[in-house]
This record gives sequence, structure tokens and C-alpha cells, in this order.
Amino acid sequence: MPIHPLLLKIRRNKAILIAPVCLLILLICLAVYLCLPMPAGAAVDSFDLSGLPYWKALSEVKALPIQTVEVVLPDGGMDFTPTECGVKINYAAALWQARKEKTDISLRPYLKADEAGLRQALKKYAEWWDTTYQETRWELKGTAPDLRTDRFDPEAERQVLVVNVGVPEAHLDVEGVLNGILDAFARPVSLPDGRVDVVIKPTKYPKMPDWEALAAEVFVAPVDDAPDRETGGILPGRYGQSIDVSQAEEPRYGHSVAFPLQYTAPEIMGEDALYQDVLGQYETKHNTNENRNNNLRLLCQALDGHIVQPGETFSYNEVVGERTAERGYLPAPAYSGNRLVDSIGGGVCQGSTTLYNCVLLADLEVVFRACHGAKVTYVPAGLDAAVNYLTTDFKFRNQYHFPVKIQAEVSDGYVKMKLLGTDEKDYYVKMETTSGEDSLAVYARSYKCKYDKQTDELLSRELEAYSTYYKNIG
Repeated sequence: MPIHPLLLKIRRNKAILIAPVCLLILLICLAVYLCLPMPAGAAVDSFDLSGLPYWKALSEVKALPIQTVEVVLPDGGMDFTPTECGVKINYAAALWQARKEKTDISLRPYLKADEAGLRQALKKYAEWWDTTYQETRWELKGTAPDLRTDRFDPEAERQVLVVNVGVPEAHLDVEGVLNGILDAFARPVSLPDGRVDVVIKPTKYPKMPDWEALAAEVFVAPVDDAPDRETGGILPGRYGQSIDVSQAEEPRYGHSVAFPLQYTAPEIMGEDALYQDVLGQYETKHNTNENRNNNLRLLCQALDGHIVQPGETFSYNEVVGERTAERGYLPAPAYSGNRLVDSIGGGVCQGSTTLYNCVLLADLEVVFRACHGAKVTYVPAGLDAAVNYLTTDFKFRNQYHFPVKIQAEVSDGYVKMKLLGTDEKDYYVKMETTSGEDSLAVYARSYKCKYDKQTDELLSRELEAYSTYYKNIG
């Protein structure tokens, strides 16, 4: 049934009257709400709102300054302002929740920002900061020298050991840092400085170099030259190589450290390699006659360093030379036959005797040896060797494959001699003597005894020489 026009007019007038009334009621409720105090315990980011009218609480919360967030990174930092990040906070919703829950609430759920822009900025940083794992490694740079002693060039450019310290694998947690920035924006009270420290912990670490172990790995010990027993020549040794790590700094990831190689010469090189073995050595005590001792020093100077080549025959008189006053020799007691007389160069027989005993122990071939006419005091009977420049010589031959060098000196009251060379024998020699006598002379025999080097077993005992010494000294 159609509504009467008058009734329709009455209804419209009622609606017009109700609208203002509702609005008025709403405004009254809003006013009442704005004036209602916040309950005890209500707070926003530790900012206490208890007892404050709502409007006052809202005003003070909005006045809290939102600081620029400083993100502190391993290689610098980045600042993010709330304006450039588009930060907005729904304070009304936050206060409503605080009133409702009567507790301290975070502004984080009510914060909005340009997360896409923040994420992009952090990703750009990560592009150049993120690291890819690299293992620690080392390499020798430069041309490796020939370390053989006969070819080594000490002036050549040295090799360099380069140690590349590895790099850990590490990545920036973009989402974690982004959340940290947003949390900092949402904490104007509890984090007023807006600082976010980012610790990037590597997920995989390379092994740091151990300098001492590395030096041991690079080290090559020098090798002495040695005699070539097949050819009689010299086998070249080798220079050693090493690095000095004593001044090396603490290694750092991603850095390189360079160590120039150092080359060390062996102790024995060249011809010295041929004279490493003592083939025979002997010493005899001299007396206090200074003229005689002067002569001993002169003959030792003549003998010292003299080399007898393989197959060569040594002559004592030729090497020592004529004993004359012009050459510095002085008068001293010496045997002439079985008579003791003063003569220029007296005492040189003690040098030939000392050398003779070295030759016996080295088992070199004695070519010529004569005993004195009477016994001498500095060796047992049968082990002396008399010389006279014009009539009597002492000679021996080097029958081995390597040269023999003589060392001779006068020191500490003794004439001391050595024969140096390369020992080719598997045995060693000891000398024995026996003697008998009658009213005229002493008769001595000397024996060369050979012993196995490994077992010390006597291998042979052979007569070396027969000597006669007269008792009547003129």
C-alpha cells in the first residue's frame, strides 16, 4: 500500500533530527575517551603513559624523536634517516593496544617504511663486502736456480716464496640487518642513538699459515762436495735453501707475504772435498833447543799444504829443500852416521820421521827410508827416518786414486803432522816394533798390522823394516 505523503514527510524530519544527535553523542564519547586516563602499566617503548589523558599520551608519544639509524658495519657504516626511509608509525593504534593490554608495547608492529629501498641499499653493500672462500696457498715465483755447486750462480735473481693468506667465506644477513634498522626506528626511547652494530661472522675459515712449518717445508739442506770414487774426481754437492721467518708478522686474512729465498753454501766445496779423511796422523815431542825448534818450524812450513797426486812419488829433500843459513836454518845437533854433531838444519830428521809414521798409518807405499846410525829419543826404535840433503832421502808413493795433502805444524811442544785425503781402505793400520841388542848395536823390527774397520779383527801382520842402531856414538 502506498505511503501517505504526510507520513513520509514526518519520517524524513525524524531522520534529520536523529543525525545531529548521533554525531553529538559520538563527539561526547570521543571527548570522554580522549580525557580518560591511561591505565597503570601502559607504556610505549618504555615510555610510561600511566595516568595521562589519552590526548596527552598521544601528543607526547608523537613528540618522541625518531633518530637517524647508524648501521655500523665491518668496513664502515651507513646512515638511514626516517624521512628517506619513509618511516610512518600508527601511534593511535599503538596507544589503543597499550590501553587495552595495560603493558609496555613496542612500536614495531605499527611502523611502516620503504623496506624495498632499504633492502636494495643493503644488497649493494653486500655485493662488495661478501667474500668467497679462498684457501691459504703458497708458491715460488721466479726461475728456480741450479743448486749444484759447480753450476750455482750466486749473482742470479733469487726466487721469492709468496704466501697468499686465505679468505673466510662470509655474507651480510640483509634481512637480519633490515629488521635491525626497523627495530631501531621503532625504539625512540630505549635506543635513542639509533645505533645498530652488525657483526658478520664467517661461516668457513681458511687455515692460517704456520711460518715455522712452512720454513721446514721449503728448507733444503746443503750437501758437501764429495770425492767420486769411480773417476777420482769431485762429485758436486748442492747449495741449501731456506727462508727467514723470524721477522714475519702475524698473518692476516686476504694478505700476501713474500719471503726471498736464502741460499747457503755447503761447508766443503771444490778440492776440499778430496781431503775430508785423516789417512794418518802422528806427533813427536821436541826438546828445548831453540835453534833446532826454529828448523822444525821451517820444515813444517815447507811441508804444510803440499799435495801428492795419485801415482806421484814424494821426495822429502825436494819439497823441504836444501837446509842453508840463507834460507833461515840454524846450527843444531844432528846425527852424522852414529856421531852427534852441530850442523845447519839440525832437527830436520824429526820432521821426516814424523811424516814417515803418518805414511805408515796411511798405508802409502814407502819407496825409500833409512834409519839413523843411532837411536833417536822421539820415536820407538824402528820407526825413524833419517835424511840428509846430499846423501839420504825419504820417499813415498801415492798409489791411491785420490790426492793426499800434508798438514804440518809445531805447537804445544810437538811436531804434528796429518795426511788428508779420501780413504779407500776398509781397514786401518797399527804399527808394532820389536828389538834386540848386543854389545855393538840395537836391532829393531817394525811390523804393519791391518785391522778390519767394522770388526777390529786382525787381518795381517807383515814386516815393514829392519833397523840397526849402533851404541858407540862418536
